[in-house]
Amino acid sequence: MTQTFIKKFSFSIFMLLLIFTLVACETGEDPNDPTDPTDPVDPITYVVTFDSDGGSSVEAVTVDEETAVSEPTDPTKEGFTFVYWYLDDSNVAYDFQTLVTADITLTALWEEVGPTDQELIELDIQEVKDNLYLSDYQLNLSTRGTNGSRITWKTSADNVSFYGLILPLYEGSESETQQIEATFKLNGTTVKEMIDVTIPVYEPVVIETVRTVDFTNLTTEYDVADGQINLYFENEGHVPYVNVVDFLGLLEGFVDPDVMFTFTQDTDSLEIFYQYYDKDFDETYDLIVTLDVSNQTITTNDPGFYWAYVYTTETNYGRHIDYDYNNPDASFDEGDDIVYDLSLYNLDMVMYNNEILLPYYVVNQLFAGSSYYNVYYNQDGLFGIYSLPDAESDEYMTMKTSSANGESLPVDLAIHNYNMLAFDLDYFYGLKDIRNVETYKDVLMNNLDGLLTTDARNFDNSLFNFIYKEIDELHTSYGYPSYYNDPTYEGPILSAISQLGTRGQAWYGYTSNDGLWDVQDVIETVWGDSRPNYWFLDDAKTSVVITLDGFVTADIEETLLHDPSAVADIFDVDDGSTILPPVTSGSKFYYYNSSSQDTALLELLIKGSELSYVETYKQALVDFGYELVQEPTSYPSKAGGYYKKTVDNVDYMVLLGYDAGYDLLYIGVADDLPVSYAASWPVPMDVQYLIDADSAIYMEYTMEQVLAETNVLESVTIDLTYNTGGNVGALYRIVGFVTDQPFRVSGIDNDTGGTSSNYVVINGVPTYPNLKWSLLTSRVTFSAANSLATIFKENNLGPVIGVQSGGGASSITPILLPNGTAFTMSSNNVSAYRTGSGTDEDPYVYHHNEFGIEPDYDLFTPDLYNAQKILDILAEVA
Repeated sequence: MTQTFIKKFSFSIFMLLLIFTLVACETGEDPNDPTDPTDPVDPITYVVTFDSDGGSSVEAVTVDEETAVSEPTDPTKEGFTFVYWYLDDSNVAYDFQTLVTADITLTALWEEVGPTDQELIELDIQEVKDNLYLSDYQLNLSTRGTNGSRITWKTSADNVSFYGLILPLYEGSESETQQIEATFKLNGTTVKEMIDVTIPVYEPVVIETVRTVDFTNLTTEYDVADGQINLYFENEGHVPYVNVVDFLGLLEGFVDPDVMFTFTQDTDSLEIFYQYYDKDFDETYDLIVTLDVSNQTITTNDPGFYWAYVYTTETNYGRHIDYDYNNPDASFDEGDDIVYDLSLYNLDMVMYNNEILLPYYVVNQLFAGSSYYNVYYNQDGLFGIYSLPDAESDEYMTMKTSSANGESLPVDLAIHNYNMLAFDLDYFYGLKDIRNVETYKDVLMNNLDGLLTTDARNFDNSLFNFIYKEIDELHTSYGYPSYYNDPTYEGPILSAISQLGTRGQAWYGYTSNDGLWDVQDVIETVWGDSRPNYWFLDDAKTSVVITLDGFVTADIEETLLHDPSAVADIFDVDDGSTILPPVTSGSKFYYYNSSSQDTALLELLIKGSELSYVETYKQALVDFGYELVQEPTSYPSKAGGYYKKTVDNVDYMVLLGYDAGYDLLYIGVADDLPVSYAASWPVPMDVQYLIDADSAIYMEYTMEQVLAETNVLESVTIDLTYNTGGNVGALYRIVGFVTDQPFRVSGIDNDTGGTSSNYVVINGVPTYPNLKWSLLTSRVTFSAANSLATIFKENNLGPVIGVQSGGGASSITPILLPNGTAFTMSSNNVSAYRTGSGTDEDPYVYHHNEFGIEPDYDLFTPDLYNAQKILDILAEVA
């Protein structure tokens, strides 16, 4: 019975489940139908929240499960740029294609907005303007802005150099505003900005510092003792000032010690007076210079004031030269007074403790430099030099070695240096009027960028270019660089024809067919490397050409008998007979002073002696106490040994020789001995060198050689075709061979406008007025050679044959600038020739010869050494 019950119950449950299943499987019911017996089911959704991180609000979004959220409109935030939304990692942008499976928060990533390139440049411009001045006279021309812009500068301002130095306006002016252009570049953006610059008026100098500076004399031309002098400076200044009275006192030995100066000082002026006796005219002149602080002027009643007190040089430049001052044809016009106005150049004369002080280099140029003696200042000391020392000399290295080596020029010195250059060119450059220049201040303003700089090398390069490109005449040349450079730096070098201006290029032959190179070619074609000292034009040897390639002079005393005083002068002893025994053979004695700074050296050439006298004099030396020093040697010049003797604690060396070619006995004496027999000897014994070292000696012995070959000589032509000039005294002595009469030399004094014609007389050289003389010239014929052509023309000494000479009217004067740079330039002494008779109807007219002398008879350059053409011209003259 139990089993039946269980089966029935299981069946009932089965039927019930079946009914439920059938009902659940029916379709078509409306879930909104209230009669639907089924309950509704809610969908799954998620909320996406947007955190704008301080930006504009973005509403949250609800999305169904497994769907993507749409990207909202970008929010905004001042000062920032919206980048993207991110979920957890700010470095990863949220991907809006991603299906949302949970509530999430997206955060905005922002990038701060920086200034634009334009705005950054504007900031740099303002910063440049705010920091424009390093001082009143120097700009801060930065090349990089703090915001990264690159800056380049272009100055259109008259008074601002490329290097940012400001040239102040002259006293009495009013300050003004000028502009410079700055170009700023950042990425692809460029902005040009005109920046105002205030140009100040020059401030008068205020002296506050005194330094005692050592002076060392480095030249043997003047016997000036070493000493000390006070120099004066502004506070932290580098421009030296000096008292003229102290300066003249320091240089005794250059200044004749017999000159008695009288100094008369008022409140703001100083008068310096002395008397000069002219023995030729037997007349005494009162010479006065006045320093006027109120007017900033230096005036004199006679320009001779600046040279009449100068002592005679050790070198005897005036040998054989006299003047015929009483010649009725001589003439002189003193011209106008010279007034040096310092105020025109911002160069101050100042009062300090009742002393009148001037800029040091104004004093040096006026009171010393115009006479070739200069006192070089290098910030550490003062050094006396003659002309411009050779760059290889000890003197040069001594004065160039300075604590300022390798430094930049101080701004005050750079400005002063520029102003001093203008002053020198205006007052001491002799061709200013010939070149139609009113003032070099205007010319230099066109070169301000290079000449107004604190970079010493840039200045030297700019001055070099100015001299050779713009001045462009051969008498004005670059000397050596500033001591602010390394002392071994030699400065810019003339190495290419393109460095010259048009006149220089023509002289060399680059733009002409008759220049230096052309003459060299003709010489090489005719003679190769062996151009003779003389050559005959005809087989009969009636006409000769003598080669004269320069005018040089040596320091020589000439006597007819041995003169112990000439020996004493060279060795600075009281009695020369204690050094050498008497020389008893010879008819003419030439005492060459070949001394250097360290060694006194006499080289004596004796004419009219004989070879046999050498042995005689050797014995005389031994008898006089000399000892022969002789060692084995492979050098023929040392084979005979030398003689030595000690006199008053000084060791002397004597060397003997004989030159058979010139029949000259040689005696060399030095106050020094060789360090060893094999070492270099202080006595060189080079007779040919000594003859060539002096034009008059060269001409004397060349004429003797010519006359030894012929006794029918009728004419002599002096060949100047390769002569570029030299010493005027040497030139005058050559004229003495041509004529025994006084000859006229004319000139123009360019600073005063004065003119003169003097008559020169040469005594003591062989003269040959019986011969017919002529000159052979080319474009190369320059300076003193050009003057010889002028003298030939003015005095009718003979025809000038060839090509118009190269000119060069002035002597040269050395110029030292405050930064230590040196150059030479044409001086105010201008060579000329005179025309007219001196009457009111036919007054004297003076013509400078700066551009050369036209020949009386032309020859093309290739024919300069054509013997037949020269003979034809000489025949025509005869």
